[in-house]
Amino acid sequence: MKRSIKLKWFYPYPVETLWECLTDPEKLKEWNNLKRSGFKAEVGFRWMEEQKPRKGWDGKMYFEVLEVVPLKKLSYSFKGGPNPQTMTLDTVVTWTLTPKNGGTELHLEHTGFEGLKGLVTSLIMEKGWNKHFAKKLMNYLKELNNEHIQL
Repeated sequence: MKRSIKLKWFYPYPVETLWECLTDPEKLKEWNNLKRSGFKAEVGFRWMEEQKPRKGWDGKMYFEVLEVVPLKKLSYSFKGGPNPQTMTLDTVVTWTLTPKNGGTELHLEHTGFEGLKGLVTSLIMEKGWNKHFAKKLMNYLKELNNEHIQL
């Protein structure tokens, strides 16, 4: 059994703004709670993030940039498990940005969920992508827009 997460959101901001939010390390830290400040949108770049551990997961997430097409596409691996030697989550996240109606349609495809555990994990992650990621990004974009207007 395999499952993928496929989501899309519309943001009334230009592609360039969304691309910066997904790839600029300082902007990522502002809205996405990433602790790593040295993110690089370069193929082969690796980084790790940590969250509170849970049963069967040590809280560590390992990433590697797989593909970069500036202003259009960003893809990276997303792995994790109970310890660094046992990766029970081995997935790929792909962001695609499409100009639309004066704004940007942001597509997320998160692939590689297999088996019953993968199905459950994908359902939890899909909720997180929708509930947390999309809202945090929109709130940050609004803040950026307000700062720009005030200048």
